[in-house]
Amino acid sequence: MEDKTNDEHSLFLSYLASSEPIIRAYLRSLVQDYHDQSEIMQNVFITAWNKFSSFSGSQDEFCKWACVIARYQAMKHRQNQARDRLVLNDKLITLIADEGIEDQSTTKHWHKKLDICLQKLSPSNRTLIQKAYELDQSIKELANSLNKSPNSFYQKLLRIRKSLSKCMDTDPALYS
Repeated sequence: MEDKTNDEHSLFLSYLASSEPIIRAYLRSLVQDYHDQSEIMQNVFITAWNKFSSFSGSQDEFCKWACVIARYQAMKHRQNQARDRLVLNDKLITLIADEGIEDQSTTKHWHKKLDICLQKLSPSNRTLIQKAYELDQSIKELANSLNKSPNSFYQKLLRIRKSLSKCMDTDPALYS
């Protein structure tokens, strides 16, 4: 019995680890506030784990299934926040959610391309761009910690982003 639970736990973690970036990106399309996203994402993980014993699909099906859970969790959150004036209506949320689920393969493809392009950067540039997207400090704080002026650091990031953009736009056959 314990082996079955461990196997189920391992399979869940495996599916979750490979699907998490897509689920998180999907949730970001539905909820703009970072703190709300984090709270909802935790609820998605808990709900998915609680219902995982009834799931019998593949990795791709898990990702879609978890995105549906994320959608319902986002809608539940939205209902709780309904008193705010800046809340999107249900029809628009549903439209965005439906498009997000259908666009999973494009997102996976884009992530693969981005990983390849990141690997083409020098190690120092790759580290800089990764640190710039970490949420624990601002760009200004990061520049200061590297003894650079914020302006020169912004310019360096701009050059790295342009390089990544150019890489993403070139040779599409290479990434399929």
